[in-house]
Amino acid sequence: MKIQGVKKPGCSCCSGNAFDNLTAGRTAGAAAQASRSGLTRSDFLKTLAVGALGLSALGTGRADAAVPAQAATRVVQGNQGGKQDVMVLDAVARELRISATVTKDVTKPSVADWGRRFQAFFGVWAGKMEGFFVFTTAVSRVDIDRAIQEIGIRSRRQIPMNEVEQRKGLKATTTRDDYLDGDPIICTIRFEKDGKIVEGALEDFIMEKIEVEGKEVIKPYTPHFIYHGTGEAIHFPSGCILCPSDCNGGIITDNVLPLKTTVNYYKVDWERMPPVGAKVEVVLKSIFGPAALSSTKA
Repeated sequence: MKIQGVKKPGCSCCSGNAFDNLTAGRTAGAAAQASRSGLTRSDFLKTLAVGALGLSALGTGRADAAVPAQAATRVVQGNQGGKQDVMVLDAVARELRISATVTKDVTKPSVADWGRRFQAFFGVWAGKMEGFFVFTTAVSRVDIDRAIQEIGIRSRRQIPMNEVEQRKGLKATTTRDDYLDGDPIICTIRFEKDGKIVEGALEDFIMEKIEVEGKEVIKPYTPHFIYHGTGEAIHFPSGCILCPSDCNGGIITDNVLPLKTTVNYYKVDWERMPPVGAKVEVVLKSIFGPAALSSTKA
């Protein structure tokens, strides 16, 4: 589906109309104390020796930051919101390595307490939804969207804002057309701790809560992230990059449930997160590797 122009939506999620949330600055959520899970990072993070994986997007924050020496790699400078970050585009590995900062606004849902949200966990400084993000980068969403396509990741279904009301929610009449769709993407977070590089999937840092037979059940966050690109196609100024709730306001989303199905609750697990203000590397990687059929050619 080709998207043209910005349409005023008829959807409402969390508090108020999604379009008004962006243009009028409305936010939702209440401040709360973060609970302790009792788990240490060593219980879930894959620990890697320094040098096994390079934090190639970190360092100086300039375009001359250390980058693996390979012809298919290039660096994109980011300066959104007066900040400095870089993105390394690796065409061989088919991944983007984007420097970002850990941010925490406890007044937003899912940040310090359980909350429903469609706003992104990873987004861009100066975007209208900036306060909701917990990983925030100065690399523009325009550049990230182009780079995703450059490494061969494709969108298959975008949904314009004027179709949100008819397509949102899981119901008996739900069809494939009620889901955003595109190539699956893996998102991981890399950072340095005690002289070593540690890495975890983005979902390792988020908890999820659902209702089963009238009871609340805390479960692992089990997203299915796909690239759809709608937010850029319609120039939606959210700044959102990677969203839950199959939201069409960003460019990557979890489409386990259909469009804007905000029935599940999420909470950031700050026991597992890097410290607030720390620099991390957000890695967006295609599930399609560069060595097709290599096992059959051995």
